[in-house]
Amino acid sequence: MQLEQALKELIYTNDFVTIPNFGSFIANKFSSFYSKDESKFYPPSRRITFNSKIQNNDGLLANFLSEKNKISYNESLKIIHSEVVRWKRLISKEPLTIKDIGEFSYNKDENLVFKPDLDSNHFKRSFGLNPIYVNKVESEIKTYNKSSLKKYNKLRNAKSNSSIPSPLSLAAVFFALIVGAFFFENKYEEFIYNNEIEFQNEIRLKSINKLEKAIFDFGVLPPVEINIAKKPFYKYHIIAGAFRLELNANNLISNLAKKGYNPSKLPINDKGLTPVSFDNFSNRKDAVIALRKFQSSENKDAWIFEIE
Repeated sequence: MQLEQALKELIYTNDFVTIPNFGSFIANKFSSFYSKDESKFYPPSRRITFNSKIQNNDGLLANFLSEKNKISYNESLKIIHSEVVRWKRLISKEPLTIKDIGEFSYNKDENLVFKPDLDSNHFKRSFGLNPIYVNKVESEIKTYNKSSLKKYNKLRNAKSNSSIPSPLSLAAVFFALIVGAFFFENKYEEFIYNNEIEFQNEIRLKSINKLEKAIFDFGVLPPVEINIAKKPFYKYHIIAGAFRLELNANNLISNLAKKGYNPSKLPINDKGLTPVSFDNFSNRKDAVIALRKFQSSENKDAWIFEIE
């Protein structure tokens, strides 16, 4: 799988995706809206913005490429690095377009500028929904001549008079309503009374059953001994990455677990990030030995966090 395809798939399922040494894509959700200028309804969407200052590797993209291409984490980092170098070389000459994501170029100050592809919607729930054009419906104005208007008024008055019920009809309807209401009320009260008796009988039977079960003597129960093993305290954690979005932290934990590591998620730190560790240890010597192994095989930026 190429970097561009991996990037599109990750943006579709994550709100924050970082390309190391290049920048980060941020997905923002928008509700459906109507554009008066275009006479068009737009479905709910996720639009992409880009921040070139956030370039630290969070492991998401490299782990995804590693899993999809069946290669090591370090090989994935090499692929990303070579592609970023190629992109920057192209952008220095002409704009670079990534299909369904957007266009990159440099401005006068040599700053990287991103123009998103507004025709692409990265929102799952709106898959297959396209903007809808709404044409204005002109109201039809009807005109009548005097003779037609007189005939219409005459017919309307005749219909109105014929629809007025006689006093005897009203009295018969009123009497039928009173009799029906009285009959319905009696039947309803009888139904409620019968159901109430049935409910009380059911409650009484349940109470008797509970009482019969309670009077049995089970004797003296033997004491229960519970041995609670003391949980070891792991003071040293080898940090693989720290994330602002918990979803990204969970993705990294899942990937590390598949590789046979013992990952864990630490509490949110004072910067609002959730750290994820490769493994944890109770003594510093073991942690340092493991750190060197992780730095050489997985992530050279891994470091030891010590819990006070």
